[in-house]
Amino acid sequence: MIRLSAKNLSSGYGDKEIISNISLDAKPGSLIVLVGPNGSGKSTLIKTLAGLLPAKQGDVLIDDQPLQNLDLRVRAKQIAYLAQDRQAMPSMNVRQILELGRAPYRGRLGQISHMGEVAIMQAINYADLKNFLHRPFSQLSGGEQARVLMGRALAVDAPILLADEPIAALDPYYQLAMMEILKAETSRGKTVITALHDLSLTEKYADEIWVMDKGKVVFNDVNNNGLPAELVEQVFKIHMIDGRISPIKVGSV
Repeated sequence: MIRLSAKNLSSGYGDKEIISNISLDAKPGSLIVLVGPNGSGKSTLIKTLAGLLPAKQGDVLIDDQPLQNLDLRVRAKQIAYLAQDRQAMPSMNVRQILELGRAPYRGRLGQISHMGEVAIMQAINYADLKNFLHRPFSQLSGGEQARVLMGRALAVDAPILLADEPIAALDPYYQLAMMEILKAETSRGKTVITALHDLSLTEKYADEIWVMDKGKVVFNDVNNNGLPAELVEQVFKIHMIDGRISPIKVGSV
């Protein structure tokens, strides 16, 4: 199984460093949920792990090999990335967007192999897309678009899936459905790292929880024993009492 890790990783935009000195090891077959307040560096970390944002210091490693040393096509087969935004080619229909997930595997003629077709059909079933395969992406609702882009990431069938806020804009049914999909991917030995805002879904589905604050990982629960109340208060500025959430009053912390 493929192992993803980070060693002394720092990254950011231009001269601004957003995340600093992060060292983590993602256990294969785990659903790792990354949580933290807005601006804590979750998206920056995921983009850096995906190789979309270069490291300022340290390394992203795949099986102890620096990510930047891998051929781009090899990298694209190893890591599937689902962005937070919902951008896609507006002229494409759903089926065409799903086919983009097989781009790293296509030969000179651009044909999709039998295994590629199987991966696409699995993605269609997992993300429940069969009823609008031929509809233009631009005519879909925000929630439907999110499911299509999840389907494209699943169609890659990569051993590592990095997803940035994949359940944003989804109704509760599809939020749960997507979390079930991500969990199911780990049962196939895949490593899934996803950023979420929902702490209850985090504790329900995560095998491991990474908590970020101010560009650093401040808590790493490798067994998901639940988020300590004092940590939640310090990082998220909320109280969690008997399953109920309430904000901490300004000036009380």
